[in-house]
Amino acid sequence: MSYQVLARKWRPRTFEDMVGQEHVLQALIHALESQRLHHAYLFTGTRGVGKTTIGRLLARCLNCETGVTPNPCGECSSCQEIQEGRFVDLIEIDAASRTGVDDMRELTDNVQYAPTRGRYKVYLIDEVHMLTNQSFNAFLKTLEEPPEHVKFLLATTDPQKLPVTVLSRCLQFNLKRMTPEHIAGHLRHVLGAEEIPFEEPALWLLARAADGSMRDALSLTDQAIAFGNQKLSASDVSNMLGTIDQRDIERIVNALVEGDGPGLLAEISRISDFAPDYSVILADLLSLFHRVTMEQVVPGSADNALGDAEQVQALARKLSAEDAQLFYQSALIGRKDLTITPDARMGFEMTLLRMLAFRPGADRREPPAISSGGQSAASEPRDEPDPAPTPQIEQKQPEPQSPRSEPATEVAAKPAQEASEVPAQPAPEPEPTPEPEPEMPAAPPVAEEDASWLASLDAQAEAAGDYEESYPLSDEASVTEEPAPEVAAEPAAQPAPAPEPAFAEPQPEPEPAAEAAPEAEGEFVWHRDFRSLGIVGMPGNLASHGAMSRDGDVITLTIDEGHARLLNSRHEEKILAALRNRFGDSIQLRTEQGNPGPHTPAAYEERQRKARQEAAEASIHQDPVVKSIVERFEARVVEESIRPAETRPETSRR
Repeated sequence: MSYQVLARKWRPRTFEDMVGQEHVLQALIHALESQRLHHAYLFTGTRGVGKTTIGRLLARCLNCETGVTPNPCGECSSCQEIQEGRFVDLIEIDAASRTGVDDMRELTDNVQYAPTRGRYKVYLIDEVHMLTNQSFNAFLKTLEEPPEHVKFLLATTDPQKLPVTVLSRCLQFNLKRMTPEHIAGHLRHVLGAEEIPFEEPALWLLARAADGSMRDALSLTDQAIAFGNQKLSASDVSNMLGTIDQRDIERIVNALVEGDGPGLLAEISRISDFAPDYSVILADLLSLFHRVTMEQVVPGSADNALGDAEQVQALARKLSAEDAQLFYQSALIGRKDLTITPDARMGFEMTLLRMLAFRPGADRREPPAISSGGQSAASEPRDEPDPAPTPQIEQKQPEPQSPRSEPATEVAAKPAQEASEVPAQPAPEPEPTPEPEPEMPAAPPVAEEDASWLASLDAQAEAAGDYEESYPLSDEASVTEEPAPEVAAEPAAQPAPAPEPAFAEPQPEPEPAAEAAPEAEGEFVWHRDFRSLGIVGMPGNLASHGAMSRDGDVITLTIDEGHARLLNSRHEEKILAALRNRFGDSIQLRTEQGNPGPHTPAAYEERQRKARQEAAEASIHQDPVVKSIVERFEARVVEESIRPAETRPETSRR
């Protein structure tokens, strides 16, 4: 006897043999038991999920010699003939090859004749969506009111192509795609009955490759049996499918988790010998990290749909939430970039190296903070300008501000500095004034070029013929000659009282920070000195929105409800470590929800920022040079472009 493929040999013979599709089987069984039979059924779903199989089983149920029953005997002549595909009253039609209106008219002409052997004449029309519109029109009347001895069973993979007039005349059942668990379980049963040795990972590889189709899974299993010489090993199935083994995915993820760069590259080199589809590997990684995140957020939610529930649970315990999100986003972006990378392997390597290099962790954040000197202060990281004023020539001071300002701001920002330098001429004044603008005292003005600079502005404006052109022209003058600081000396010296009010207002805000250092070295003010704790990232952001109170060795952090919901044990550990580093190892941290009030680091920094902004705007508007430019050229100051020079509280204490 010739060999029969597994997909045909293991075709279900009863409803109980069906894998999945319980929602469809339940409706059909109840209809058969109560004899509430419709004249037309439509079965939809992807290939290989059982549409034609259910149609043939329903034909046996209708024509079994024991009567209409959901459990046909399988022994009578009708059941056996239907099972063998030679029952005269079961007419199977392939609509893909018989699409013409003449074929449909022939069918409708024969409908009126009574069945030859069975109780019902059953028409099983496969791929019914391939019929033409004329064929549907010729079929509609018969489909709506067929003779009592006729049942229509329609099957299609694309129900959207069916006319609504056909859909409204049928009972529609949508067959679901098979889950990997269903497929792997059925393959386990089939291979056990066939006495074929197999490895469990091989079944999951076949189940994923089948993509929801049981017929595809059985066909792939046939191929794998031949490939592996009557046995199924994971390596053979992986080579046959052109994919990598699930154990390879585990090794890649383990190298990422352990931060093993050489091991990761070695694993990439090893799997590249199989010429895999790197997009599929990234898709597997995406699925894994998605399920890891689900397990972290909702413990116990990891299913065994891919046969790796234990691995998912272990990774959920080992990985932090930040790592899982980084890995997921990197794989998502890397999969999209694979289409535009010159080489697929290179794109895959870069994706995994990004996961490895930019993985969040304290050990990777601390070195930049030490080298830059200000990285740990998340809100005000600018330490670079501190040493700059001492060695640098005075005219170079305004340069860092000009690239980030609009032309109007560049004209106005330099006079702002000059106004601050008015008190820098006498010896006693430089100490109090640097607090809002510490970089200002370093630019000594040269008054001789005042007339030449304004004259150049007049000449350029006359040449341009429009006051708007004065903005870039003045900018050009500042770049080539840098006379802006020099102009400030003479106008600022004449109306000395005028610039002073502009800088008298911002000082009360930074003053407490400036005076805190000489008060008491050990005194710690939470909202003012929070950044000195060096808490960075999400813990630092959350803590900056809280108010601190201390009772002995117990520090209580009061945070509003919105931020408190984001606070977890990992964040609290980092905050506590910073507090112990400052106050001693005996410190204990307690967090509570409530109204933190106005004295939080975030609120304090916002008030400081507003004060600096108001001071910068006031100094620009009151600066004599700016007033002169506005009067001469009918210009205007773009307030939105004014940016104060950022300062750190620590700068004033030094």
